Amino acid sequence: MALVLPLLLALLMGVLVYGQYFLLAHNVQQAANDGARASIVGLDAADRRAVAMRAVGRSLQGTGGTHTVAVSETSEAITVAVTFTAPRDSLLRSSFVPSPGDVIRARATFELPVD
Repeated sequence: MALVLPLLLALLMGVLVYGQYFLLAHNVQQAANDGARASIVGLDAADRRAVAMRAVGRSLQGTGGTHTVAVSETSEAITVAVTFTAPRDSLLRSSFVPSPGDVIRARATFELPVD
């Protein structure tokens, strides 16, 4: 019993840490997708950037942590890149099990319609 309990606790913490990481990674990728999809309605580059940033902010509203958004645009596509940093009380910052990191990056590209 004395050998099994620490292994069971380590396994349980690993499931929780990686579960939270995959949940946050999915949320960040979905926020990037939402930002790229929403940016298509903008009239010019500045308007598309503002719309994308608002959409990403709405998508990540309940996750805590901080995020930055970078919007790049060419004549053919808009790319939204999101960098998310997990909050201080996140399980990703625990030192009990090795975690994949507390910074998550995602990007999404939406092709502009051809005139």
